Amino acid sequence: MKRTVVNFIVLFTLFYLLGAVIDIIVNLDEFVKNASFAENDNIFTKVFSIIQVAFWYEAPRMFQVFGYLHGVIAIGAMAFTAASMLRLQEFVALMAAGISLRRVAAPFLVVTVGISMVALLNQEYMLPRVAPLLLRKHSESGSKSAHSFPIPFTPDQNRTLLLAASLDPEKETLTDPSFLERDEDGRMTRKIQATSATWNDSTDAGWDLHNGKATTIEFDEALGLTRGLPNSTIDYYETDLSPYLLTLHRYGQYVGMLGISQLNKMLKTSGSFNAPMLRRHWYARFSSILLNVLAMAIVIPLFVTKDAIVLTRQAILCGGIGLTILFGGSVLMLMPIADFPPLASVFLPPLILMPVALFRIMCIRT
Repeated sequence: MKRTVVNFIVLFTLFYLLGAVIDIIVNLDEFVKNASFAENDNIFTKVFSIIQVAFWYEAPRMFQVFGYLHGVIAIGAMAFTAASMLRLQEFVALMAAGISLRRVAAPFLVVTVGISMVALLNQEYMLPRVAPLLLRKHSESGSKSAHSFPIPFTPDQNRTLLLAASLDPEKETLTDPSFLERDEDGRMTRKIQATSATWNDSTDAGWDLHNGKATTIEFDEALGLTRGLPNSTIDYYETDLSPYLLTLHRYGQYVGMLGISQLNKMLKTSGSFNAPMLRRHWYARFSSILLNVLAMAIVIPLFVTKDAIVLTRQAILCGGIGLTILFGGSVLMLMPIADFPPLASVFLPPLILMPVALFRIMCIRT
């Protein structure tokens, strides 16, 4: 277990650094543009400023890389550990002592569960905090979050339309928002406008309006006329259109960076978003743990065996099988399947792989 954990840390560090270095080299021009230094600064100051911008752009991606690749890297750590034991004839010594190779497989599965639990904590506590940083483009590398973006007509669960000049994801602030309440026929019955609005974190159910004004519109069915009543002051507007939900409409990948608690809040008021999709992401947090363990169980016999094997061949098979199971299973878990509820479709890949994994573990020659 100790060897596997150490190999996991080494492999994860190499994967992350390789990706970060390649990204920095390819987008070096953008980092230079966003680095803050004066023209008369010396070369060391300029280089330090560029490194600082690149570091703060790439550092938050460590949590994203861990969340996406921890299952694959865990399989790689198992392969390196088992290959080392195989070369040193440690399996022969274990079997000579009467120890089954199935017991050798157990620590690898325990480590996989532990790594998956750490990934779950990373998903719940770290990814949501760094999500605004992960949404940045390379041209925004000098900013603390993705740039503000306009909000087009967006309906909430009460069919109220929100329109705003911009949303600042970091400050959770709307500029020039308008809330248009409508009746069943789609006619506007009330219009709320403000110079700006800030999401109320205490209620987590609406916006605090600055210079908010509400105009009620009445309809005269007989004459077919409308008239607006005098404006009234309004300081707070309740809606399910939170900054998270509005950002989801803008960035589809943002949902994968939300924690379980945030998904729960959105599911309570998911009228303006795809509730089944949110449930699939909720269940996937736990089905991915099963998927990682089952994928590990399927590839372990490629290395934990008493037979003479060619390590390069086994490594190719392990990589192909592991990548197919983990990435294919992840896609299938989040894919909507007709006539299947989200719970069934998300846990379908682990259910299919469970008998295969049990068969593979039982067939270890020992």
